[in-house]
Amino acid sequence: MRAETNYKWLRTVLALCLLLPAGRCAGELEACSEDYTDWKVLAEFRIAKNGDPIFLPVIFKGKEHLFLLDTGCSHTVFDVSFRHELGDAKRTETGFTRGGPIMLELFAAPEAFLGPVNMRGCEEVLCADLKMLSLIAGTKVSGIIGMNFLKEYAIQIDFDKGILSILELVEKPNAHWGKEMVINYHRLGIPQITGNIGGSIKVDFFVDTGDNTTGALERRVFERVLAEKITKTSETLFATASGIVRSKEARIDRFSTGSFEYEHLILSESNVSALGMLFLSRHLVTFDFPNSRIYLKKGEEFEKADETDMSGLHLLCISNKTIVHSVDKESPAEKAGIKAKDVIIKVGNKDVNTYNMWRLRRILMSEDKRKITMAIKRGNDVKEVSFLLEKKI
Repeated sequence: MRAETNYKWLRTVLALCLLLPAGRCAGELEACSEDYTDWKVLAEFRIAKNGDPIFLPVIFKGKEHLFLLDTGCSHTVFDVSFRHELGDAKRTETGFTRGGPIMLELFAAPEAFLGPVNMRGCEEVLCADLKMLSLIAGTKVSGIIGMNFLKEYAIQIDFDKGILSILELVEKPNAHWGKEMVINYHRLGIPQITGNIGGSIKVDFFVDTGDNTTGALERRVFERVLAEKITKTSETLFATASGIVRSKEARIDRFSTGSFEYEHLILSESNVSALGMLFLSRHLVTFDFPNSRIYLKKGEEFEKADETDMSGLHLLCISNKTIVHSVDKESPAEKAGIKAKDVIIKVGNKDVNTYNMWRLRRILMSEDKRKITMAIKRGNDVKEVSFLLEKKI
């Protein structure tokens, strides 16, 4: 199970990568099926329409808790705050993150419910400290819904309507779900699809709903892309379960998967290649995990311009305060005088608490040369600063 918490202005991507037995494998790309029959909706949930991380309500011990939906995570995870309620650990395993390996305890899955579905069927869960994920999200995150639960279901994400559905397939999929592609399962159980960079570089990508960026390229592929063409890059911070790392990102001129083609996507350098939420949110997405298929259909945001942070600010929410974790050197925010540990009070003429963390970060990647004004507090002093967003790549 792979777990990364992306610090691209401290955006989340949390997935813990655990070395466990091999998953299933599927065959070559197939054409879209025209036949379909009954399928049952087990549960529906309202979600954000713009590709923000998906947090779903899980009932555990009679109380509702938010869990991140993460197809890039091999196992379902409970926060360490539940450690005493999980019983005795079955064993300890090594997990792998973008920042390096960490040790994790495995437990028998407790009774917990996602809608009417009992999550005990996933058999084993991990216990991990999800504090950083909560600080990035600006809300308490109690767990992660990983592939050892999701593999038994079909999951449909309609970003245009803002609805996620858990489906129980009876026989064949619905032809209206869009283009069909085969999922190959990595040995850790993570779903993968094949993509093509620039028309010549074939890459297997994790399909990772726990990654809230467009995606990433494995380091060797990233360096090959840079070697074949002069491509402007920038650096960003990533927070992982094992610490903070710095990584490059680059704008890729051409990318394709199946019959879909995309231009000018921004992908970062990583230890794995992955496609994240800002990529998936361009589509209606249906994961048919039992049949090793994914279906993509163009959505309203299919041709949206891909952008990254233009401010240089990395933000956390601590005790209901929006805190500057760090500021990139020579960035617009640094030139405006903003420093680490400053508290943001207002953005424009609005109290910062009128924005959730994801909307605030979208503002900071919204438009080259857009003027941003903020009221910040440093100690007992409050002052107003302003800067122009600056497109990096």
